[in-house]
Formats: sequence, structure tokens, C-alpha cells
Amino acid sequence: RILAKMRTSVAAVLLVGAAQGVGAFMPSAAPCLRASGSSRAVCAASKQAVVMQEQGQASRREAIGTAFAAGLATLIPGRSVDAAGLAFGYGANVNEVNAQLTAYGLKAINEVPGGFKPLIQAVGGQVGANVDGSKIIDSIGSIVTEGGLKVGERLLILFNYPGGWIVSLPTLTANGESGTVSAGNYVKGDSLVVTAKNLKDASTPLETYDVKFYEDMLLQQISQSQQQGFKLIKKTKVEPIDGQETMDIEYKYDLFVNGNALGRHGYAKVVKVGNSVVALGAQTTDGRWKKNKEDLAKATGSFRAHIVKAEFESKKSGVSINTDIKNDAGGL
Repeated sequence: RILAKMRTSVAAVLLVGAAQGVGAFMPSAAPCLRASGSSRAVCAASKQAVVMQEQGQASRREAIGTAFAAGLATLIPGRSVDAAGLAFGYGANVNEVNAQLTAYGLKAINEVPGGFKPLIQAVGGQVGANVDGSKIIDSIGSIVTEGGLKVGERLLILFNYPGGWIVSLPTLTANGESGTVSAGNYVKGDSLVVTAKNLKDASTPLETYDVKFYEDMLLQQISQSQQQGFKLIKKTKVEPIDGQETMDIEYKYDLFVNGNALGRHGYAKVVKVGNSVVALGAQTTDGRWKKNKEDLAKATGSFRAHIVKAEFESKKSGVSINTDIKNDAGGL
């Protein structure tokens, strides 16, 4: 009876969000679907419509998030309550993040801006999720793995995000890995999403790639029929991140919602990592751009991506680099 009431409550929230076009503002959690019609893609879009209060006390926000996560898991096939809850309840402080960075021999972060939290996650080493034997959903991890990660290597992703936003992490099941690393205020249409694209020639400078290259990478989660008019407002080569070629991007495009074209505006930090390009895209609606562009710039400015070993000595750090997510069978 309790579960039935929870399903009803969460379903009502999702329906309200759908009616207001909330889900349509956000890209799917799966970077690339090789064949259309995936039920997982539909589930991912539904998940992003969950409503969370942006303001209010932290304890109340966490309680609401936990309740929604547990209820949402009953609506999404193949995901356990624990898996959904971990995504909503993600949390790492600066000391934990720096312990992990030190264990990998990487530079620590100095501070996190007020109102922000650090997010660190290792991805890769997995194949994309096989939906029904014929459709493959490429995850952020499977893309960089195909790009040339060696056995025992992972891609370490790090950035800061506004503390009240919902975090979503890749899901690993017996069928493979799906999803990406993202955070968002999905009610208002604000998002941070990590995307990746493999390079045919890693020696080619990033500034020489055309608009289509950046459009395909930054909007890879949105079908061509749902967007138009991608424009590069600014493309700037900046100081390399730990020796890795880096670009700052400003871009705009129109997203179709219920037949209407809604303007989207964003920043992106693009980093060449091995044979892949990895980016953090930070975007919002045209109407919210002026108010939120500073926070979006703080997020992209904090973005880092590194190839690391899959394991490090436990004595160097007391915390795990990855959030444990259970698979469909209930095992880790």
C-alpha cells in the first residue's frame, strides 16, 4: 500500500513536470543511442523530470530528494532503490576529493566556491549497455574506452556544481554501462553534462575543428529533430589543464518543446584527453542566461579530466574513487 502511494505521488510529480515541459529542457542521461526506440532512453528522460526544491534548508532538501529517489526507482525498470538513491544522495567534500587526487598523483583543488560542491567520478573500462540484443546505448565511459583507454585505465572527471542540484551518475548493469555524469536544476532548465567524442587524429589542434564537430559533441544527447540553429558564439584556446589542450566554448541553439523553439545558451570547457575530447557543457534557457551565466562559468572553469589507473593503493586514501552502484541482480 505504501509503495502504491509512493508510485502515485511520484507519477503525479512527473506528470506535472511533463506538462510544464521540464523534461524537454534537459538532454537524456545516455550520450548516444545507436538505434532509436530505447526504453532506457525514455526512462532516463523521465528520471530527469523529478522536481526538487532549489531553496530551503539542506536537511529538508535531502529528505525530499531521498524520498523521490526511492519512489522513482519503483517506476524505472532495472534500477534498484539503492542505485537511484545513490545518484540523488551523491556527496563528497574537498578533503575526500583531495585524498583521491593525491592518491593518483594529481594536483589538489584549493577551494570550492560558496554554494558549490565538488563532484569526482571515474568512468570507462565498460561497454555500452545492450538494450535488446540489437540496440546499444553508448555511455560516457564506453565512448572514452573505445577511444583508446588501455586495460586498467579510467577517465577521472572532476568539477564543481551548485549544491542544490540533482546529481546523476552512470549506471552499470549486467548489460553494460549507460548514462553520463551530470547535475541539474531540472525544474528551471539548468544543467551540467559531461560529453565526449573520439578523435580520428589526436594531433589535430582543437581550434581547427569546425562548428559541426562541437555541435555533435555538445548536443549528442539530443536528436536532430529536437534542436536546430547551433551556433558557436566564441571559441577560445586557453591554458592547458595539466598539459592537456583545452578550449573554452560559448554556444547557443534552439530546443523544440511541444512544437515551440526555446533558446538555450551555454558555456563548455573542452579538454583533449588521449584520443578523445571530453567536455563539460553548462547551459540554461535564454531567459535565465544573464542571471546564471556566472555560476555556469564557475562550473566549467573547475572542470578537469585525467586518464588514471583503475586502482590505487588503499593506504594512500581511505575513500573509494567511484560511487558504488548496484546492478540489476542486486550485486555490486
